[in-house]
Amino acid sequence: MTAAPLSWALCTATLNRIDVLEESVRLAIAQTRPPLEIVICDTSETWEAHRDRIAALVPEGGPRLIYLSSEHPSSAVQRNVAIRAASADVLFVLDDDSLMYPDCADAIMAVYEDPAGADIVAVGAVGQQSLPEGAALATARKEKGGATAPARPGPAARLRSSGPARWIMREVFLMSAARNLVAYDDRPIESEPKGDIPADTEPATLLSGYRLTVRRTTALAEPYEEALLAYCPGEDLDACYRYGRHGRIVTARRARLHHFEAAAGRIKRRKATALGLLNVAYVTRRHSTDPARHERAWYVFALRRLLADALKDTASRRWDYPQLKGVVTALRHGRRVFREPEPTLRDWYVELQRKILKA
Repeated sequence: MTAAPLSWALCTATLNRIDVLEESVRLAIAQTRPPLEIVICDTSETWEAHRDRIAALVPEGGPRLIYLSSEHPSSAVQRNVAIRAASADVLFVLDDDSLMYPDCADAIMAVYEDPAGADIVAVGAVGQQSLPEGAALATARKEKGGATAPARPGPAARLRSSGPARWIMREVFLMSAARNLVAYDDRPIESEPKGDIPADTEPATLLSGYRLTVRRTTALAEPYEEALLAYCPGEDLDACYRYGRHGRIVTARRARLHHFEAAAGRIKRRKATALGLLNVAYVTRRHSTDPARHERAWYVFALRRLLADALKDTASRRWDYPQLKGVVTALRHGRRVFREPEPTLRDWYVELQRKILKA
């Protein structure tokens, strides 16, 4: 007997990026395998107006739209709100500026439904440089006030042409998801193939949020860390690493999407860098199987970031060195993250983030 097809839902957290959100939803609805649900958690002040604009995109008889808000402008909290509201088997917990190619969902769902993928809990898409054909944002321009625009090519774009250059990008500039989390479970962050996996897939351990899909049961078992405030650098890598406790993670080579990287709604580079490093310290403290050893690993990681971010600032001619200063801020507070008593850790860390965000 053939198993019933699995259903999928788009689950998205958003803030002040309605233009790119509309494009993301439009492309999701137009998939060759449409979603059962569109679930959005929006913390914009005008979220109700945004809800009406998104509702206008959903055809009669199309996916069920669940449009929610939250008192907490935190991408981690918002993702959890959307996950808990969804009912589909598989959740596409994508960024609001992830733009899927028409067959992206079909390629991902084929992996979950493959008999060889029975123990696969998360599947990632593959990022593409070009927008999907016909995407309305192809002619978007950057405007005053932080409107959306494709990101400018940075050092990463200039370091992809050869094996040695890719090594430098990964090991010196630390431009790799695997180099931006401490392995606090003692599971290797860079995965090796184990057993049979579906065709056109490759093993993974970490998937960035712009391309992450997960079984709903796994997402509910390993929620995002809700102590993380605002735009939460690293919350996706932490959650995905914990998904690996429940099964295998792969990338589907035929599943394509474009990460538009809209600027609006994000925090400044210095604050994002500081919070990104401190968030890694916090999740390491929360989930470590060997706290003393993993604390030392965090300091090694932070010192490597000190060099990497100084080089990135220099390469990008950011002469005020915002990322380097962000690392220094994280190092100044890191020890307290590992020393604060457990009963007060969460409240203390929330307050620390607020101070950094207001600085």
